[in-house]
Amino acid sequence: MSTNSVDWYEYNPDEKDLLIRSWALIQPNKQSLGCDIYEMIFNQCPETRYLFPKIDTFGHKKELRKNNEFVFQALRFMQVVESAMRNLDSLNNMNTILDNLGRRHGKLELVGKFRPYYWSVFLESMIFHVRKFLEANHRKFPEKEIDGAVIVWRTLLKDVVHRIKVGYFTDIEHRLNQLAESCQNQASLHDRKRSTGSGNGHFIRESTIEDDASDDFRSSRCLPQRHTSTKSGSSNRKLFLKDHSLPEDF
Repeated sequence: MSTNSVDWYEYNPDEKDLLIRSWALIQPNKQSLGCDIYEMIFNQCPETRYLFPKIDTFGHKKELRKNNEFVFQALRFMQVVESAMRNLDSLNNMNTILDNLGRRHGKLELVGKFRPYYWSVFLESMIFHVRKFLEANHRKFPEKEIDGAVIVWRTLLKDVVHRIKVGYFTDIEHRLNQLAESCQNQASLHDRKRSTGSGNGHFIRESTIEDDASDDFRSSRCLPQRHTSTKSGSSNRKLFLKDHSLPEDF
């Protein structure tokens, strides 16, 4: 399923106003907020720490925030949100970006590093810290409007995550189809080699009564004897097939 086949929610003027005014407060603090979100993700779902092998995610909080890789990851995440805000009137422009982001995460799934339920953890962590941030800035953002702002933020972020998930599952489906096709091709090759008896590139003949009769005929006519093995169950009669294992990248 393509991201183009899924409609974005259309915000009315009041909803857009809530998003724009709240983002005006969040935007200058997006790095700090992004770090808060990732720390919560790590705490709520500790196995997500292993998605970032270059970051000492088990270290002290202060040290973690000094890690350039961690800060970069948090900023990159918030930049996706920022792009959504910039395209609030034309959110379809986000489809390709989010589709590609989802496909990159699909690669992590196939090597056992990512699980679909992580998306829910991401979403809830984002919503929690948006509310926490607005409540901490209630003098600049009216407290009575916080609930409404959180609702429209949830709608926007849920749509963003949903479109990332579409790319994610599309990538996994594509890779599984490639794997199935590869297995089918390997099986067909195996069957062809077995049917032609060309496992090692040589045609294998089984000894028959006619062969023995031919030996007797050669002997009676003083023709050169054909060399035969004196061992029963000669290895020449064995059919060897090459090991058609799956490619390592699947």
